[in-house]
Amino acid sequence: MEIIAVEDYWPEYGTIVVRDTWDEEPVAETDLPLLDEHDLDAQPSGTIAKAGAGWLQASSRDGRHRVRLEAHGAPPPLDHGWDDVVETPYHAGTGAVVLTSVMSSDLYVDTPLELDAPGLYRVRVSCRRTPPEIPGFEASEGDLWRMQFWPAGLEPPRWLARSRPAVRPASTGWRRCLGLPGQEVLYAVQLASATGEATEDRIAAAYQPWSSGSGGWNSPIDDLSGFAAQLGLPAPATRPDLLPLLVAAGLLSTETASGVTRFHLAPDPPRAEEVLDLPADQVAMIRRQDDRQRHTSFAADLAALAVWSPGGAVTATPEELAGPLLATAEDIRDTIRYGVERGLLSIPENATFAAKPRPPRQPEVGRIATPQKRLDSRSGHQGHNY
Repeated sequence: MEIIAVEDYWPEYGTIVVRDTWDEEPVAETDLPLLDEHDLDAQPSGTIAKAGAGWLQASSRDGRHRVRLEAHGAPPPLDHGWDDVVETPYHAGTGAVVLTSVMSSDLYVDTPLELDAPGLYRVRVSCRRTPPEIPGFEASEGDLWRMQFWPAGLEPPRWLARSRPAVRPASTGWRRCLGLPGQEVLYAVQLASATGEATEDRIAAAYQPWSSGSGGWNSPIDDLSGFAAQLGLPAPATRPDLLPLLVAAGLLSTETASGVTRFHLAPDPPRAEEVLDLPADQVAMIRRQDDRQRHTSFAADLAALAVWSPGGAVTATPEELAGPLLATAEDIRDTIRYGVERGLLSIPENATFAAKPRPPRQPEVGRIATPQKRLDSRSGHQGHNY
């Protein structure tokens, strides 16, 4: 067994990436379609991880991670203690893989993981999650990711452990109403709660801007006076002012003891349109965003299952797929519906679903169409549909 370990991996766009080594031409090709990194318009990494011909992508949070790549001659024992586990085929064109990034960074490629030979492998991707980094508190050691490769015949992916449901929880619509500051404050409450007491001081200490355009804890926020008036509150001017608004909206609850107020995330928050008087077009937009948030990652799992299945189509029923996917038949049917509506999946004759290739890019009106050159790991990254 060979192991490559990276203790300080920082993903781009919340995605951990492994690819074939790019200093040599592939010597093994595959006749299976839709295995290129950009052949599908589905979300790149699915709920846990996806792989194809010369690439693997895993869905991670932003922050520091520890990553292990392992080469085995036979299937390693399936051990416990991992929060998320998926097995998938991987086609190695060069016989060696490297840990890299979405934009093909060479920070981690000093030592490639040598596989037995070019050809078809199976890889078990496992993740053990740890609490996220919280400024002002004990530093997180980062999630641990393990990717075990071994030679294997073609077998469709299967999901062995999930730390959360395949279909994400419903979106309440508050992000669209309250904007980024509202989500940042809610996340700060979640982080502070992990320390034991989400007082306003601890929430302020746990606060993390989500983008370079976000301000500090006491910086001004956009005008929310209209929503605040509906809730009977003055217009919030800063992030601390959002705390009473989030309580009035039903997203947070409070308890006060010995003169200290502590905040808690509501276990079952109401939808925004149930609390606020919103225009019909905004309600429709919220519901479309909810559908996309709930099903995008799982639809990518279904597409991955299809491209690695015989004939590129899945014939098993949703009830039969519930075990291999670790999902309910209802969620599988609902996600197939979403995938068909979004053009990610199709329903061919005598099959439950199949993956649809990414449609060709249409030339701009008034410009001469030129052949589209695919960007690979040697020349850059083409971008993904997140």
